[in-house]
Amino acid sequence: MKTDAENWYGKETGGTFMGYWTSSGAAVVRAMIPAGPDASHERHRFQPDQDWQQAEIAKHYARSGRLDSYLGDWHTHPDAVSGQLSWKDRACLKTIIRTPAARNSTPILILMCGSPANWDLHPWVCRIQTRFVLFDVLLEEKAGIALYG
Repeated sequence: MKTDAENWYGKETGGTFMGYWTSSGAAVVRAMIPAGPDASHERHRFQPDQDWQQAEIAKHYARSGRLDSYLGDWHTHPDAVSGQLSWKDRACLKTIIRTPAARNSTPILILMCGSPANWDLHPWVCRIQTRFVLFDVLLEEKAGIALYG
């Protein structure tokens, strides 16, 4: 993530996470898939090469013996400090949750904010809660990160 963020510094970049959820509710990330060769990187916008990413997700899923699935995404917010989800981030998360093919009702999103040699990670886990019959609210929960050897 750091290498990609620094290579694209000044523009947004990102990728996807593959792994699984444990019975205790922890997500185990076992692979990251980059943005892809035809991704669009702009100052305040990032669009992955979705066809390429979906093909890579399918390959990784098969290689893992169907253990690892799509957990969520990460992307950069160059020079940002807050780590709060933007309205675009929230809209994207709602789309992921509502897309049956994604099979992910609680996506992870890690925002990587800052600049080279000074990146901060802001992990989120999100889900939708229906309120007042048809009114959906995105619940955003701060998450932690632990590295394992």
